[in-house]
Amino acid sequence: MRRIAVTALLLSLSFVAVGELQAQRSGFIIGFGIGAGLSAVSGGETRGALATDFKIGAQTSPSLQVYYLGRTNWFSTSSSDLIIAGISAAGVTYLPSPKVQLSGGLGLFHWSDSGSLGEGSIAFTSLGLTGGVGYEFADLWLLDAAVTYGKPDGVSVWELRAGISILSH
Repeated sequence: MRRIAVTALLLSLSFVAVGELQAQRSGFIIGFGIGAGLSAVSGGETRGALATDFKIGAQTSPSLQVYYLGRTNWFSTSSSDLIIAGISAAGVTYLPSPKVQLSGGLGLFHWSDSGSLGEGSIAFTSLGLTGGVGYEFADLWLLDAAVTYGKPDGVSVWELRAGISILSH
């Protein structure tokens, strides 16, 4: 637990130190986000979810970012199984203005059902798409929303998320 706290503190301090370089908007980027989500399965039910995301890559110009993107919704079913669904993608973000972001990604959509304590767990993968918008309301801090689509095992899955992210440049 102490190791996690120290790591979180060091990571937070690195965002503060990098904040002074914010005006340059180029080079290495890393970001984390958390929020509320919805996962909807065709022919099934819609569930509320904990939504997380992760970005790591580069800001190649003041208006373009290229990165790896992991966007995941975590929720449980009526049988209390944990479902982990989301996308691992190559992503790009276009910044039409310094505060507004438009993003998209193409990659692998994943669906994993934990089963009952690992017994009977299943996992499916398919091609996936994601897109979103964001607004930088303070240095390093974004309010964002995104939609993700995949069709694992032939079943359409739509995911929505809205949250807050921190992105270091």
